Amino acid sequence: MDTQVTTVEALNILLIYCEKLGWPVDQIVRDSGIDPETLEVFQHPVTLRMLSGFFESAVRVTGDPHIGLHIGHVSNLDALGIVGQLYRYSKNVREGMFRIQRYLPILHTVFDFDLVESDDAARVIMTPRHHMPEAAFVSRQFVELAMAYCKHGTQYASQIDLLPFEVHFSWKLSPEEEQYYATIFNCPVFGGREYTQLLYRRGDADIPNFFYNPVLLKALEAGAEAGMEMGPWSSNDLQKALLIMNVEEKERSRIARSLHDGVCGTLAAVRLHLGALQNQLPAQQQADFLQTLALLDEAAREVRKTAHSLMPETLQHYGLHEALDTHCRNLAPCCPAQINYYSFGNTFRFDPGAELTVYRIAQELIQNAVKHAQATSIIVQLQFAAPDISLTIEDDGIGFSADRMRPGSGLDILRQNVSGLGGTIEWDGRTGAGTAVTLVIPSLQPHLVRE
Repeated sequence: MDTQVTTVEALNILLIYCEKLGWPVDQIVRDSGIDPETLEVFQHPVTLRMLSGFFESAVRVTGDPHIGLHIGHVSNLDALGIVGQLYRYSKNVREGMFRIQRYLPILHTVFDFDLVESDDAARVIMTPRHHMPEAAFVSRQFVELAMAYCKHGTQYASQIDLLPFEVHFSWKLSPEEEQYYATIFNCPVFGGREYTQLLYRRGDADIPNFFYNPVLLKALEAGAEAGMEMGPWSSNDLQKALLIMNVEEKERSRIARSLHDGVCGTLAAVRLHLGALQNQLPAQQQADFLQTLALLDEAAREVRKTAHSLMPETLQHYGLHEALDTHCRNLAPCCPAQINYYSFGNTFRFDPGAELTVYRIAQELIQNAVKHAQATSIIVQLQFAAPDISLTIEDDGIGFSADRMRPGSGLDILRQNVSGLGGTIEWDGRTGAGTAVTLVIPSLQPHLVRE
């Protein structure tokens, strides 16, 4: 029980998700006997005994016996740091699980993780490594966490309802537990079986991941390999993973803007210029000229399509609500301020360009609150009241000075962007009293998104 199984970085991630579930984190830590100061020490070792104490304390304090299951159910791929990103950008489930096996240290200390394929199923098997009675509780909690996480992560990476057709646990479950677990895994669940496993259909391991990116995958894998050379726990660095994702997103946005505003604008100008020359050509050259214009139009469409494809995937496929929710959740682990996101009303999609503009404005306002306002609490509220939407971002930071609204400033550019959508934006705040920014976009035309 005194063997090191992970580091405080993993324990801190568990505490983040406890907080998201509304559990009293400080009380859990105190009750577990873990010294709070050790949570601040980089890569401080965590033993199986400490991990067991954490789960036992969480169960006592919350009264919830399924702590691990619920943490796994609300986790996302960012919880595994670089390893989670390796899974996200892998070609398919098989390759993603291979990388988790290779680069996630806790798989070799708490439980074994295997993908076994047969003629009728692809089985994700999780086997506890510690069999002494005192390790049974923590092993069950962590394996159940990993099972729920695996189901959730596979769905997210594929962006389809890729679900197991059965889930088995080697320990016994009461009929009530089997029924409850079935609501988590969306399939029949059975206890007392030979293996603890998620059973997928044979071809599911070949279903491509939606975010497959071989270039980024190569860079991330190089980072994970370098981390493992420094130590067995270095590849699970959440801060590095989030930094890489942030840099990637900024670069995608920059390229998209360059294509849309630069190349598309140039092609449009060339089209107008050529159109003006059309009447000067002899009749025998008109057919070739029209073919040239058609090719130019096709090139413009392809560039525009590429620019739109570089929008954030969540925004492109699921809309503003999901994109803002994901952005706030991804910021939470590495942000000094507590970020809470709320959505009200029945969501609807609208013009993709307008969605992107509102999303970028929200990103910039949140960044301002974190970087400049020195806020400790940020509240993001998105209100859908068709055909209007409103977005409010409040913080408890150092406040707002009117001289920041000078012409040409970043805030003035935000105002111009909102005005371009026919909306309004207002700042409410004063020095030392926090800031609330509200933008309202009226009369939006609901947009049917075709995949």
